[in-house]
Amino acid sequence: MARIIPENPDADNLLAAHTLISSLIRSDFVGNANDSAWLANPAQPLAFPRVMGDTAAPRSLRTQELILTAQNRINGTDGLPGKGFTPQTMGKLLFADNSRAADLALSATVTMCRNVPFGLVLVDGNLVNVSEACPVLAAWTSHDYTTDSRGSWLFANYWSFLSNGQGVEKLPWRVPFDPKDPVHTPNSLDTGSSAVRDALARAVLALRTAGIPLNAPLSDVQKVSRGGEQIPIHGSLGQLGVLNVITPGQVDGKPDIVFGSSFIQQVRFTAAGPPQALSVLAYSQSADPSSPHHADQTRLFSAGGWVTERFTEEQIAASPELRIKVLN
Repeated sequence: MARIIPENPDADNLLAAHTLISSLIRSDFVGNANDSAWLANPAQPLAFPRVMGDTAAPRSLRTQELILTAQNRINGTDGLPGKGFTPQTMGKLLFADNSRAADLALSATVTMCRNVPFGLVLVDGNLVNVSEACPVLAAWTSHDYTTDSRGSWLFANYWSFLSNGQGVEKLPWRVPFDPKDPVHTPNSLDTGSSAVRDALARAVLALRTAGIPLNAPLSDVQKVSRGGEQIPIHGSLGQLGVLNVITPGQVDGKPDIVFGSSFIQQVRFTAAGPPQALSVLAYSQSADPSSPHHADQTRLFSAGGWVTERFTEEQIAASPELRIKVLN
């Protein structure tokens, strides 16, 4: 609960202060994906002064993905067993790496691609044949950024060219943002816009120039360097509406991961006994390339694995990794 009370309250100020009280106590879910707290739960939007964040404004695709993921899990409509979260379903959904942008725009993009006359687009002085991209994107039915996904890297480049650093509301949508339906709007990509066609052509040209096949698996192009080892990394940009944010870039002139998931933890509190917690340090624990812990958790993260946290003496003693050294 956040409460703001004026220093010298009078009747009007007390009334105003009352309207600024924002409280959210729920038994279903609350969440945040680096937006303001307005839609911590869409069933109960919060109100607060503008200085604390915006309200009734477009949410990022990542915020939409978080809300829909939580709602579908609670309703049991996401294809996983049962309803509600367990440590197993929480981990699976976080590392499912689903793209909200793909959910909203992939189908329309494929249709647009197939309808390009002769498959040719003139962009930036280049005549680009995009016809090869159509079946690649159409086959990417999972909409995910797991390491074995194909078509995801092409879509990421396309979306980057299309958004050009702008907020989701700036993209060419047929249905604009509606504050009464902030989780599902804007929607319906306007594929009649030349910006959509040109973005796809620029993405195709960029991959061909880099020598990357349009259907390259993500594991071939999105890697992080650890002591000379190249480890494939799943996840993608927050602008794509992926919960597990990973930002590729360059380190020393070579492709690498420059930003994104770091320490990830999920905790389950039980009525009796210690918390049940799982974690993973995506960049591993040691900066020393000679250390066995320089890349171990990065490999674990790459494989979608977790470290079991231990709180009690009994749990610690049961760890297969436990080593005891007695100092004299």
